[in-house]
Amino acid sequence: MAKFLNTSATNYYLEEMIKGAKDRLILISPFLRLNDRIKELLEDKNRLKIDVRIVYGKSELQPEEVNWLKGLTYVRTSFCKNLHAKCYLNEEMCIVTSLNLYEFSQVNNNEMGVLISRGEDAALYKDAYEEAQRIIRISDEIRISLEVV
Repeated sequence: MAKFLNTSATNYYLEEMIKGAKDRLILISPFLRLNDRIKELLEDKNRLKIDVRIVYGKSELQPEEVNWLKGLTYVRTSFCKNLHAKCYLNEEMCIVTSLNLYEFSQVNNNEMGVLISRGEDAALYKDAYEEAQRIIRISDEIRISLEVV
């Protein structure tokens, strides 16, 4: 059964979801300015060669985000015009929430969300996963590469 999440629970389960990803992680958020803890967790997934997809939708990435992403081989980013959805998934769980992957939001805003377990709510998880896949398909992949000096 789906579980309601308040602000602190949303942040907690987001971290647990990232830590628990074994094959795939999808992060969909209009705004992208990651806090240091989330960056550290994503760097660990990159070291483990876990497929990570980040879809964002508002303006260009900040230079510090671009520089950080350049070093992550297994993290792919895409831009989706008119994106407003916030959805985070791994192979076992999904969070649909008001929380952006934006440092300010994670600390200062009142957020809420719903945690969906693939094992307990297979049909609901499948619907969310398929919509996340559709958003990825309609997005433009942004290639961030290391520049040769």
